[in-house]
This record gives sequence, C-alpha cells and structure tokens, in this order.
Amino acid sequence: MTTVAAPAQTPTIAVGQVVHWRGESYLVAGLQGASVHLLSQHADGEDAVVLLDALHRSPGFQVVNQPQAVPGVAVSDSPPARQGLGGAALLDGLSPRARQDVEFWLNHVLEVHTGLPGFAAPDTEPRACYDPALTTLRERYEAKAGELRAAHHQVSAATVERKRLAWLEQGVWGLVDKRRMRRPSGHGRVDERVVALLQKVHEKNKGRSVGTRSRLYELLRRACVRKFKKLAKQLMPSRATFYRLLVRLGIDCGKDDVRRGSSGSRPQPPFTLAIATTPGEQVQIDTTALDVLALDETGRAISVELTAAIDVASRTILAAVIRPKSSGTKTAPRSRRRGGRATKAVDALLLLAEMCTPQPMRPHWSAKARAQGSGLPYAQLVEADERMHGAAARPVITPEMIVMDNGKVFAGRAFMDACAQLGISVRPACYNSPTHKAIIERTFGSIKTLFSQFMPGYTGKDPSQRGKKVATERLWRLDQLNDFLQQWIAVGWQQRPHEELRNPYLPSMPPRTPNQMFAAHIASSGHVPVRLNAEDRLRLLPTAWVQVTDKGLRLNNRTYDSRALGPYRNATSPWPGKGRRWPVRYHPHQPEKVWLQDHRDGTWAEADFVYQRLIGDAWSEHVWDQATAAHLETGGSTGDEMPIARTVRALLARAGRGPTRTSKPQAESADRGMDVGQPPPADPYQGIPAPDYHRISNLPTMDVALDRLNAPFTTRPAT
Repeated sequence: MTTVAAPAQTPTIAVGQVVHWRGESYLVAGLQGASVHLLSQHADGEDAVVLLDALHRSPGFQVVNQPQAVPGVAVSDSPPARQGLGGAALLDGLSPRARQDVEFWLNHVLEVHTGLPGFAAPDTEPRACYDPALTTLRERYEAKAGELRAAHHQVSAATVERKRLAWLEQGVWGLVDKRRMRRPSGHGRVDERVVALLQKVHEKNKGRSVGTRSRLYELLRRACVRKFKKLAKQLMPSRATFYRLLVRLGIDCGKDDVRRGSSGSRPQPPFTLAIATTPGEQVQIDTTALDVLALDETGRAISVELTAAIDVASRTILAAVIRPKSSGTKTAPRSRRRGGRATKAVDALLLLAEMCTPQPMRPHWSAKARAQGSGLPYAQLVEADERMHGAAARPVITPEMIVMDNGKVFAGRAFMDACAQLGISVRPACYNSPTHKAIIERTFGSIKTLFSQFMPGYTGKDPSQRGKKVATERLWRLDQLNDFLQQWIAVGWQQRPHEELRNPYLPSMPPRTPNQMFAAHIASSGHVPVRLNAEDRLRLLPTAWVQVTDKGLRLNNRTYDSRALGPYRNATSPWPGKGRRWPVRYHPHQPEKVWLQDHRDGTWAEADFVYQRLIGDAWSEHVWDQATAAHLETGGSTGDEMPIARTVRALLARAGRGPTRTSKPQAESADRGMDVGQPPPADPYQGIPAPDYHRISNLPTMDVALDRLNAPFTTRPAT
C-alpha cells in the first residue's frame, strides 16, 4: 500500500519519484531548468511540463515517498538527489551557451540513469545498451562515452560518471560548467605578487605629481625586475591587461587635458595635414614648458622651458635645448625686474647652428646612443662628412623651410636674419592655430610623457596634478638635465618606432624609426652637409651697437676692453647713420667675451670683461642679474661692476658647496650652450707642480756689516 506524506516544508523532487497533482499520479521523468517533465501513470492520461514553482503551489500536490514502477520507465534504486532543483532557478542567469550545455548533458545523464532520455515519448523502450535491467552503470558509462566521441565530443567514461554523480548530488545545477560561473577577482588573472608590488609602487609615488599610466607601468616593470629577477618577464602583465587592472583597483592616473581642443581658439575644419617628401622640406620649431624643476647655476630650484625643432618627413628631432624660466624680483615698484629669464633669441639662433652640426658622443653616454648601428647609413654619412665619425645617433638635416609660431623669440630680427644667412625660408603660423604646427605640439606631448614624468621634480600638467613634495626632491642641475635630454633623443626617440612612419605601399609592415626613415629618404634624395666655421657661428649671435671709448665698450652694465679695440676707440663707424657705434656680437650664456665686427676687412676684435679675474669661473647673464639684484638690495647701483663681480663669485661658490654642509662639494657648471669664437690658448705652465715653500731654504747670511754696505762710496787719493 502506498502512503502519502504531507511534508511540513517544501518537498524535494527527484527524477523517478511519483507525485500526485490534479487528482492524478505522475512520474518525474526529467528536470530541465525551472520545469519538471511529468509522465502520466494512467492509460488515458497526458504528459505535462510544469514549472516547479507552479507545481509546488498547486492545491492537493503531494510527493509519494516510494516511486512506483511504471511500464516503459526505469526507476533507479539510487537515493534521490539531496538538493533537487535548489539551483534550477539560477539557470536563468546563465548565458545561452551555458544553458545549452546543461540541456545537452541532462538528456544524456537521464539516459544513463533511467535508460531513456528526457525527450523520449511515452511507452518508449530503452535501447539495449542503456537498459538498466540488462546493463550495469559502468557499461552504460562506456557506451555513452563512445557515443559522444563518435559525435566528435572529447568525452571519457569518467566524465560521464562525474556528470551523473553531480546531477544526483546537486540536481540540474550540478550539470552547469562552473568555469562559466567563475567571477573574476579584483585583479583578474594577474599574479597576486605583482598586484601587491603595484600597490606598493603606487603608494610610494603618491607624493609625486600625477603622471600617465605608462609611467606607472614602467615603474612597475623596473620593480619587478629588481624583485623577481628572471621571473619578471613571465609575471609582468601586458600593457592592456595592466590598464584594465588599474580600473579594477581604482588607481586613477592623469587623463588627457580636456581643455585642449575645447578652447575657442581652435580653428575651423577642415585641417590641412603637414606633408613633406624629403628631409628638411618642412621643419617645425616651438617652445613649451617642460613640467620639470631643475637647479640653476646658483643652486635654486627653477622651472625650465624646452625649445625644439622636428623634421616633418622623418620625425627627427633636429635639435633641442632646455632653458630656465623664472620671473625674477623687483627692488622697487617701477624698477626693472632682475634675475628673471626665459628662452631668448640667442637660443633659437644656436638651435639653427645645432641643426647643421653633428651631435658629439659624450664619454658617459650609453653605447646605444652611437650613430653606428642605430639605423643611420653610417658609412655613407662619414664619407660625406667626417664630423659624423663617432657622433651620436641623430642625423644632420639642414632645413629648407621653418614653420614657427609668432613668439618674440622667433619673430625677432635676429632669427630672421640668421635664417636668411643660411638660406632658410620662414613661414609663421596663424595666430591661435596650434594645428598649423601640430607635429611639434604632439612631439612635446610625447617628450613630456616619455621623458619628463620620469625625472625627479616632475610638476604635472597643471597645479591640480602637482605633487606635494616636488620641491624637496633631489633635483638635477640644468646642464645635467640637458645632457639627459640629448642622450634620450639619441636612444629613446631616434631609435623608437613611430606610428606615423609607415610604408605607404606596404601599410602592414611595422612602423619605422626616425633614423630608418631618414636613411630611406637619403637613399633617394642624397645628403649635402653644411659646415659652419667659427665666423659663421659668430654671425648667428645677436648684435648690439655700442660706442668704443678710451675705457673700452660698455654692454649690459659691463665694461669690455682689450688691445684689439685700439683702432676703434672714439672712431667713426663706417655704417651710415650709426655715428661712432660699432656692431658687437655677444653671447648671453657666455658674457665674459664680446666680438666687434669690422665688415671692411672681415676681421673680428675680441674683448674681455675687465673684472673676469675676480670671478675666475664660467658664468652667465642670469647669474649677473641675480648678483645685481642682490647688490641693489644693499643700496648699491648698477654701475658698481667690481662689487657685482664679487657677488657673482660668491653665488657660484655657494652653489658649488651644495645644499648642506655635510654633502660633498660639487663643481657647478653653467649651462652656456654652444661654444663660439676661438678656443682658449694652452696653459704653458700646465703639468708643472706648484712649489713647496716650506722646503725652500733661506739665503746665506752676508759677512759684510749693514752700516758698511750702506756707507757712501769714497775714492782713495792717489799716492
């Protein structure tokens, strides 16, 4: 006799059980998703597919404890599933592919367990290989695995057994591939050691200015190399994975400045692309802030500016120079600002000279910075210009046309005259139109991303991204920072693939480096070097018209004099309208000398600063302005050259001693740019040791009395 129990809680339904629903008895033949397949046990009854929730809420629904034998349906003697459909409702949250896999395995597991698949029609006889009355479970496992392998499914008998046992344990939820339910961790598949190291690196750099994601990626790579050694290459994630990891961890790096491109100064489209077919056909030149602090000649932290020129055809940085930028101070409300400086016209002039001169290799530079083996046609360049022998990996390109902005540094008369002297045409860009020189603007952004943000003292794009301890970092001197930039250009820019340098006929090929593109152009257009001698470099310097008096000539509150100025003292100048004023060339970064030009015979008269012996070291115009400002604060005047020269010497000595007394004194060299004029004469006493005065013996004592030595001379009378 069959007994019916009314459970106090929601009954558990398993395949093979008999349920009482709507006055009839049904056999649970299958569980699919949130549905239950019911086989009627009456001859005139109809099968049904009912939602599990609706079946439980139906009035009179009961579960029979012992399943009844029904013709055509085999009932397993194994215990019913302990969880039943406890997870069936979660199938709705799976992907369509995951639900298809569950339906696939449910039919096969039912056939192994009961002998009939879930879609079998009533009164269907089980196949002989799956008949529970004729075969064992192990035989059914092997038969199902062989059948699935014949259908090109790589399945073993152990897999079929594992699926059946999981179905008995968890119901239909046990057939779900749990790999599809695996939730990604907070750091994805990146190694936890790398994630911990990333958080440590990020925490260490919180006090610095906000940089881009590429800087943090490079800092993490260096830290992995130091900590994991040979395993760093395997543990380090790719750049795309690293960027996704930053989003998961909530690490916010600097975004692109939204103000750029959204200002009202943007010109109306369409834009004209800068196109050049040969090196030097178009060169763009501009100046920008470098977002880095450095130490000047006096040891003070100052901002710097970068002036650079780039060739459009090869994307080669022809020349670049870093100059300080400071506002200076005023001693009175209406006085001239002293101690301030920025990029001057002479820097643009010297930039032209550097374009035509090979970059020399320095002893402490990396061997990768050499021109040989850097993608340049080294043998052909040395044959055409012997100055390229042992030079750095930066080609020499003489510009044909320069595109510049309208700043006073480039729009001045000196820059225009220098370009005319070298045969270079100048095309100024339109006002407030950065797209007219977009390549140099984008190059500045790359320099700040690839170079500036890795240097100590990086200030960020704006004050909101500036670190709190930037001024306290150990800053590089201005000449050291310029040296790093020149080496980085030879290694990190000229030998780095550029996305814009692709073969137009084979765009699928990888991009080329600027040096490789220069070599490709030179093979078709050739190369003719331009040589600048000492006089050519002097002609590129700015000119001042000064009168030569008996005391010499006075320029920028300094007096210069030499024997070579003798014929020009108080003499009338041959230049019409100039009276007694003569053209004098001067170098603001090397102010200890000036050169008077006599165009009649092509000679140059060199004059030295009269108080250079008091300074005795290299200095610049900026140091003189700071010394003048300090002297004016004590009540002096700008005409006191000797006290100002002593103040210059004191500033240089203070900078050479360093920031603290405990630090080792370090010689401070002024950033004076390119050397001009004749080289200094050799010291004839070089190599001779200084005398030791303590070892010099005294002269022997004279045996003549002092009174007799000073007695007047008398003649003895003749006898």
